[in-house]
Amino acid sequence: MKRIILYATAFSFLLAACGFSAGSPDSDGPVAPPSIPGSGGDSGYPGFGESGGGEGNGNQERPSPGQLTGGEWSDIKNYGFYLNLFNIVDDPDNDPEIEESQRRGGFGQFIDYFGFETRYMITVNVSGGALPVGDAAVELYAESQTMLFAAKTDVRGNAYLYPTYDLDGENITVKVTSDGNESLHPFVYSRQELQITLDGHGAAQSVLDLMFVIDTTGSMGDELNYLKAEISDVIGVISRNNPDYAINLALLFYRDTDDEYVTRYFDFTRDIAAQQSNLSRQSANGGGDFPEAVDVALSEAVAKNWTAGNGENSATRLVFHVCDAPPHDTQGNKTLFFNSVRTAAEKGIRLIPVASSGIDLATEYLLRQEALMTGGTYIFLTDDSGIGESHLQPTVGEYTVEYLNACMVRVVNEYLTGIERAPVPYTTSP
Repeated sequence: MKRIILYATAFSFLLAACGFSAGSPDSDGPVAPPSIPGSGGDSGYPGFGESGGGEGNGNQERPSPGQLTGGEWSDIKNYGFYLNLFNIVDDPDNDPEIEESQRRGGFGQFIDYFGFETRYMITVNVSGGALPVGDAAVELYAESQTMLFAAKTDVRGNAYLYPTYDLDGENITVKVTSDGNESLHPFVYSRQELQITLDGHGAAQSVLDLMFVIDTTGSMGDELNYLKAEISDVIGVISRNNPDYAINLALLFYRDTDDEYVTRYFDFTRDIAAQQSNLSRQSANGGGDFPEAVDVALSEAVAKNWTAGNGENSATRLVFHVCDAPPHDTQGNKTLFFNSVRTAAEKGIRLIPVASSGIDLATEYLLRQEALMTGGTYIFLTDDSGIGESHLQPTVGEYTVEYLNACMVRVVNEYLTGIERAPVPYTTSP
């Protein structure tokens, strides 16, 4: 089952819901996003409140997996479509080929609010002989030798770099570090994919670091028990289907300031059953307003003990970020979120958001930024399952509605193997 989904939320409401400003980074962190004059506090999120869920949610009867439905959309694979979402068009004839978001103001309204700039993506492919080199560190330098962005290659040998301006026609240098060997590669950039061939070849990837970062505030109560069942199933399937990988699994749950906890962490372990048990005991509570401690959660997540990725320890690092709200609207919160995403890209940690019920367009945009900048992809729940509150219709093109657990397993396998598998549509048959 495929569909073209376009958002239909009123523009004035969405603009009011994203009153973001940006702040300054820590002295040793990446460059901060630009500040928005006159903004501050959480006034950018009027009218939202936490709903559902008390601590009893963790003790309810566990649902069976394979019930929640969702879709997946890669802005990297559909980059031309993504860029069109920043264009504002005059469309008096209501042309069906024009995206609704373009008529309403597009994604361009969010650039200054959030401080992310992802419209000038540069793809670098690194190979060793005829084989792709995965987990190679790639740094992009301007002619002034200023480092603009850093990332790591995926299993296909691709790294995605995001300078803050168009480098077309400029002299740039790409530094590649693989298996302890460094090399410099100068280019005159012409908006084409950059090909780099190394003398040696990278190590085969044999480690999967997998972390689930999950919002457990009260607004997640309508879906959390189902999500726990789906995620536990995903963990089991991935573990069984990849016996040749050393799988390190971590869980990080978060709420908000002044809640019972801000973050609750279960460190990387190969004891899959223990983590499934830890997952099953969680419940939804707290919150109280729309934004949550997302920035704190991601900052802690990327700072954990991830596999370094050199020599025989070449790794795939994935975070499924399950949430329904953005960070708070303060300079410090937004800067911490921004820097955490940049750090994830540099470490080769792919952020894969799973958007739950209750998000707005501004939050969708923000989640798609964390996916883009880290080489991740965007997953979103849909109303097709009939579970939970209403889900935002994503501003994407044609996609397949599939069961969430099958979607997540498919995505993990693609990151491990580089092989794309077609989504299997969900069915309403018993």
